[in-house]
Amino acid sequence: MKIFRNAEVKMSLGILIILLLIFGATCMYMIHSYTKSLNKIHIQQNIAVIGAVVRQYPEAETEVIRNFTGDFQKDYQYGKSLVSKYNYDENMSIDKNNSVISYFRRTNICFQLIFGSFALILIIFFLLSLNRIYYRIRKISEGAEAVVEGDFQPIEGGRDEGDIGFLISQFNLMTQRLSENVQALKNEKLFLKRLITDISHQLKTPLASLIMFNDILKNDLTISEQERNTFINESKDQLDRIDWLIKNLLKMAKLEGGVVEFQKKMAPIHNSIEKSLAGLKYFADEKNINISVSGDRNICVKHDVSWTVEAFSNIIKNCIEHSANGGNIEISWEENNVFLEVTISDKGMGISSEELPRIFDRFYKGPNSCNPTNIGIGLYITKSVIEGQGGAVYVSSEPGKGTKFTIRFMKVE
Repeated sequence: MKIFRNAEVKMSLGILIILLLIFGATCMYMIHSYTKSLNKIHIQQNIAVIGAVVRQYPEAETEVIRNFTGDFQKDYQYGKSLVSKYNYDENMSIDKNNSVISYFRRTNICFQLIFGSFALILIIFFLLSLNRIYYRIRKISEGAEAVVEGDFQPIEGGRDEGDIGFLISQFNLMTQRLSENVQALKNEKLFLKRLITDISHQLKTPLASLIMFNDILKNDLTISEQERNTFINESKDQLDRIDWLIKNLLKMAKLEGGVVEFQKKMAPIHNSIEKSLAGLKYFADEKNINISVSGDRNICVKHDVSWTVEAFSNIIKNCIEHSANGGNIEISWEENNVFLEVTISDKGMGISSEELPRIFDRFYKGPNSCNPTNIGIGLYITKSVIEGQGGAVYVSSEPGKGTKFTIRFMKVE
């Protein structure tokens, strides 16, 4: 039965059985003692009768002793007729039997005291058992009230045996989940606040420029056609920057908010690298930078192609920006039984040891940043994408000698 899983029930039942055995043994002892005493009184009374009769009639000694130690039925009816004249027979009340009544009263009082003591012990034991159970229930109630007030501390006793221990364990689990949900809501609120702050901060400069260009075009009627076209082109550049900012900030928000579900599938890694290079070839050609690619084209790994292309593009773009005109960028990959490793390295200006721990931070721009429009979220997005797929990204660099990015995709999930 499931009720016997409870330590309180097993302990209470054990103590109750012990008390019942003690009470039973006490009752048996009292019955035995009472019977023994009655037997003693009865024998003493018979001896007194024998002594009185034999003293008067010594010749009847044998006959008298036979009635007390052997068959007494022969003279029973005659004796019964004699004593009935004095109201002495089997139906006589105990109260009138002076030889028995005093002992019966003492025994009765003793039995009542024992029964009363046992009943009192049972009542106390019952109350203590209930108090133990209700004490733990009160602790659960106090814990529930504390949760309502925002205190998510666990209740002691969650590892105890029985239904109440299981209830406390489930209550603590519920409290932990509520605490995690509340913390998640707080983090989400903080995240939204920070995101709005970041967006407003990043859009403030291009919007201010657009407002200024618009005011000039609207109010200054003396500007030439060439100057007007210049302002229009500047406005277009600022609009393109706003579009780029919004798209990247939204990507960052999705990654930080954990709403991105990476669609990982087995695909050749060289395809993803080629796609990431497609949009950067013009940028590389402007600086006459050579990008070499080497690796087994048959190597495949599970990854989200679209997001991985985004991650590779951010790293390669960073390498192009920090490479001198006519520089070289090398991209290679290899695999083992555990992971696939992609290496992207340049021979650019490098990164100081003080900057290295921070280059993947959101909105971090190093002192050697070459692009004034850079807002420092590209490498942050790259790290989030790679780690979101169960991979890892590392960087090593030496000022004046270049930088090396290492991306690993795990084969065993």
